[in-house]
Amino acid sequence: MTTRRAIQLALLALFIYLLVQTKWTLPAIFPVDTFLKIDSLLSLQAALASRSWVNSAYYGILMILLAVFLGRFFCSWMCPLGTCLELGDDLFYGRKKKRVWKNSDRRLRGVKYGILVLIVVVALFGQNLAYLFDPISWITRIFTYALWPVFTAVGNLAVDILRPVFEALGWMNLARADIAQPTFGAFGIVSIIFIAILLWLGRFQRRFWCRSLCPLGALYAIFSRFSLSCRRVSDLCDDNGRCGCECETGAIPNNYREYDPAECIQCMRCVDVCHVKAVKFIPTFSKQRRVFSFDLTRRQLVGWLGAGALGAVWLAYNPMRILLSDKALRPPGAIPENDFLATCVRCGQCVKSCPTNCLEPSFLETGIAGLMTPITLMRLGPCDQNCNACGQVCPTDAIRPIDLYEKTYAKIGNAVIDKARCIVWEQGKICLVCDENCPYGSIYWEENEKGERRPFVDANRCNGCGQCEHACPIEGSSAIRVFPAGQIRLKEGSYIQAARERGLILKSKDKGYYE
Repeated sequence: MTTRRAIQLALLALFIYLLVQTKWTLPAIFPVDTFLKIDSLLSLQAALASRSWVNSAYYGILMILLAVFLGRFFCSWMCPLGTCLELGDDLFYGRKKKRVWKNSDRRLRGVKYGILVLIVVVALFGQNLAYLFDPISWITRIFTYALWPVFTAVGNLAVDILRPVFEALGWMNLARADIAQPTFGAFGIVSIIFIAILLWLGRFQRRFWCRSLCPLGALYAIFSRFSLSCRRVSDLCDDNGRCGCECETGAIPNNYREYDPAECIQCMRCVDVCHVKAVKFIPTFSKQRRVFSFDLTRRQLVGWLGAGALGAVWLAYNPMRILLSDKALRPPGAIPENDFLATCVRCGQCVKSCPTNCLEPSFLETGIAGLMTPITLMRLGPCDQNCNACGQVCPTDAIRPIDLYEKTYAKIGNAVIDKARCIVWEQGKICLVCDENCPYGSIYWEENEKGERRPFVDANRCNGCGQCEHACPIEGSSAIRVFPAGQIRLKEGSYIQAARERGLILKSKDKGYYE
């Protein structure tokens, strides 16, 4: 095993470990969103689209500076999707199997630059498309939406089978263990289809995604042109061409002494396979033996620019967004909707970390512009008022990292009683479930002229946590539901002050927040 492969596997293992640890409570040692934060495309796109600075942009700029010094090393050494694709290529196609295209064939190389142009243009109009093409977003969704539910189901099944054994041994914590089972339906299937397509494309060329489609790779490629880590071939070279055949991204042309620094991902395979040890990478400012190419014609560039402008207009003004703009029930701490859509990278970290599974990726509930953004479905589970994980794991601050006390005042929405479904209103039966489960005491009762007691919701006391909606005993849709009316969404500033200015009295009985 080479040093690079060992580092690749170690970082992939770290990526998976951090995903597993993306839960409440969060580990204190290492940020679970590290790989998303160091993704330059996500952080800089979020800053550009929202017209404001995001903290993760510091990491994004750092990675670009490293690309200037070290080239596209991220693609070959650190990217978890790149590692998975490389392992898949070796597993399904091997090194000796002939691909459809020659390794040095540069067809479709310009597409990744076109996608990058598309993302930048859309971001300039305040819209977001990076999540559809970014590799770290995709690999995070693949593990979260496709693999994590399977692991959870297998784990719960194992615990159910071994529960009598645990009880007999006195291991009561394991005997009573029960992991909340997430189900993401179509998004898990889409994630599997996506990775399957990328693996299938490997039959054309190794790492087809990295060569031709990845916009993050295109971003690093632009700055790698100035890389100080340069490939040099000595006079010992006998031109046997093995380095060009083994190059992971076809960065070595027919003249094996030259190379394209924008395509080179610093995999060092040309060094490893050179039998005369004529190849090495050294720091230098010299541009000799470098072949510079952009693979995107002027006409294609204009086409991508036009597509970006049209796409941005459509995302901003399509009828679905206008009709559904007030339907989204976002997690507490979510910034105002337009900024939220611009900065949310749809990574699924907040969904993965939610202990009650009330956060789900949206389909078209908020329009095409809100595809895969997190929404709260309180019927599946309430928003746990002792958890603020979603804001802590968001890499671009689309959900603000507020503390638990301030979260009390980050009003999600208002609970509304559907009198036609409520058994107290409709059938005159006795039911106290919503009142008993409300941690804010927002349910009050009044008698009508017949002396019948009926429940009401005090909107000034309701936080929108959804405890009532989740606990409602009515089958199907709850008789009391949380709607986004009255929600507090701030890009900056204090939720406590905003709530007080509105005259809200958000005092949690469970936490004892009385003033």
